[in-house]
Amino acid sequence: MKNIFRNLISILRRYKMAGILNILGLSVAFTAFMIIMMQVKYEREFDRCHSTSERVFRVNLSEPGIFSTILPRGFVEEIIKSSPHIEAGTIANTVIDDVYFTVTKDDEKTGYVERIITCHPEIVKVFDFPMVEGDPNCLKDPEKVIIPKSMANKMFGEKSAIGKIIHAEEYIWTKESKLNDFVVGAVYQDFPSNTQVGNAIYTAIDNSDISDFGRSNFICFLLLDDAASADDIAENFNANFDFNIIGRPDEKIKLTALTDIYYNDESGDLSIAKAGNPNLTRLLIGIAFLILIVAAINYTNFSTSQIPVRVKSINTQKVFGATDFTIRFSLIAEAVLICVFTLLLAVLIVAMINQSGDVPFIDADLSIAKNWMVVGFTGIIAVLTGVLASLYPSKYIISFQPALVLKGNFGLSQKGRNLRTILVGFQFVVSFSFIIIAIFMQLQNNYMRQYSLGFDKDQLLVVELNGEMCGKHGKTYAEELKSYHGIEDVAFASQKLASMDTYSTYSLENEGVDYQYFLLEVSDNFLTTMGITVIEGRDFQRSDGEGEIPSFIFNSAAKKNIGLNLGQFEYFNSYNANLIGFTDNIKITSLRQSENNIAFYVSNKMNKPVSYIRIKAGTNFNEAISHIRKTLTDLDPSYPFQIEFFDSIIGQMYEKETNQRSMVMIFGVIALLLSLMGVLGLVMFDSEYRRKEISVRKVFGSTTNEILVLFGNTYLKTVIICFAMAVPIAYYVVDQWLESFAYRTPLYWWVFALSFIIVAAATLLTVTLQNLRAANANPVEAMKS
Repeated sequence: MKNIFRNLISILRRYKMAGILNILGLSVAFTAFMIIMMQVKYEREFDRCHSTSERVFRVNLSEPGIFSTILPRGFVEEIIKSSPHIEAGTIANTVIDDVYFTVTKDDEKTGYVERIITCHPEIVKVFDFPMVEGDPNCLKDPEKVIIPKSMANKMFGEKSAIGKIIHAEEYIWTKESKLNDFVVGAVYQDFPSNTQVGNAIYTAIDNSDISDFGRSNFICFLLLDDAASADDIAENFNANFDFNIIGRPDEKIKLTALTDIYYNDESGDLSIAKAGNPNLTRLLIGIAFLILIVAAINYTNFSTSQIPVRVKSINTQKVFGATDFTIRFSLIAEAVLICVFTLLLAVLIVAMINQSGDVPFIDADLSIAKNWMVVGFTGIIAVLTGVLASLYPSKYIISFQPALVLKGNFGLSQKGRNLRTILVGFQFVVSFSFIIIAIFMQLQNNYMRQYSLGFDKDQLLVVELNGEMCGKHGKTYAEELKSYHGIEDVAFASQKLASMDTYSTYSLENEGVDYQYFLLEVSDNFLTTMGITVIEGRDFQRSDGEGEIPSFIFNSAAKKNIGLNLGQFEYFNSYNANLIGFTDNIKITSLRQSENNIAFYVSNKMNKPVSYIRIKAGTNFNEAISHIRKTLTDLDPSYPFQIEFFDSIIGQMYEKETNQRSMVMIFGVIALLLSLMGVLGLVMFDSEYRRKEISVRKVFGSTTNEILVLFGNTYLKTVIICFAMAVPIAYYVVDQWLESFAYRTPLYWWVFALSFIIVAAATLLTVTLQNLRAANANPVEAMKS
């Protein structure tokens, strides 16, 4: 063992730069591998934090889309009581907007905007809520709520939250209208982020619409006695329930396992269920292993490049009685020690990253304690990397004939050169692929953010009010804001545009066909404030919101898809409305979704809590925001309002794609740098063992530039061949990824050309700088060596 450490230290001293580069390269590779695999573990273990996860199923209709998941209340109740194999079932109303609550402590009121989910009391059994304190059955009392520990600490500090009152400052439509004060009956441990169950306020739903088979607002989860019963439950229900009751005679239900929802969500809407892309997960796994392979290739080249230097010392050991096995074992042990050392360095880096929290595109918890299996698996890979990277060099170094040992010409042998070229070529293919994929992800990201939405999002601020403030003080709020000279206008809508993929959805029948459309209640000045153009008919007028019959304006897509005309029509279940106009095409969902049918309407009701504030050009934004803050504080000093730029709302909608791009970009750059390190090592090797050839060429009249061109051409040929191999691979991956978007950037040819220029330029620069010293050296000194 002492000889192993002595030889290892000797090699690192002799080749400091190459040794440091390989240690850094392996450390970065192991760091990237562990981070990626922690993220993969996070996604593959989605919803497995519940002890009941293998027996929990979500009810879906067979037709894909949002209304395969969002179901009518009466329909859900029928399913829950349909089979003895259902141990417990719960409704979950996830379409309630966040609610404004206040907590009074020492006569001082503090406001919080929190998510609330109304459900059956059995939800704690279905998902096995991990209770910290209180009665898990408290939801049988309609006044009781259960809250997560983080919320309890935020609202009540370290004191017990049990029995404390939280007051709802606005109406919750699935609770009794007179009920505003809720008592904390239990506190549960926060769920991790990789589950469909949110850390929210849970309270029992009332029974006001228990027999409603028309309106779809609810998700249904079932806890079965055995997962194998799922198909029987579905078949029995489909055979005995009359689907005409819900107006879908050709439908059937199916049960989707809770653990399958993340990768197989039928709703297609990230606001309904958290969903991931299995292809992206596979891509991440591929990236992780490719980075490791690239780093291992660098180390293999490093080990191979030592052969001409170490072959004489190895032969000397053989002369003094060392066996081939002993020599091979010591060489492999050296490699394993280096890999284990770099692994420990990588673990330290991951721990530091976890402490700093500077990886915004990673959702997983990066703590070592919670990912010990990933660290252990990486440790096994580190040992295997050391063994595999040294197997060939250790075998080859003891196979030389004495003549080859004396000549020391393995560095120039065709076999050795081919091996090194193949290994570096693989690295080039990986680098080209990563660069092409990352650029297209960036282009798609830019395409989505810059796509024309059909309205003017510049100079636009958004503030979401609470229902009470909107209903009582909406007009005062708007008038006070417009008193500031820099605010042009203030409009209101029932929902926040360009923030989700699904809005309040209705259906209307035209010529015997049902069409779905998004319905947004707006103020009469909304279209003008937003810069939405009416291309047929007229815009809203103040009188449109004063009558009993609401006035509608559809987008041009709805006119084309549904076949609508101006005049009176039935917008839902025999309710009449006036269709007064059509807008130009607008986009309020992400580009993951195809063209949508959209309707705006005004009525005599004030249910429009989202305010849109148009700022005049040239206005000082800081002053305008200060005026908005003062106005809001004067109206309700407890309300925790948020002022958003419209661009930030769009950015949040594309956060997942942004994270994907950042992840591929960063790890792609790592792969490219590792590849260039491999090229540098290969160039160092060639320049060292071709010094005599360079000197001979200079003696016979070759200039420094001619020698540099000679070396550059050799590597440029390799780059061209690898580029030709990488293009179809990258094209396929990008094309598959873009399939998830209804609107996508073109596959530009110049991206492929740009990737070639980047890699070729970096390679030629590395080759030139490294060979410049050898090309400028005194030929006489090289000839003596």
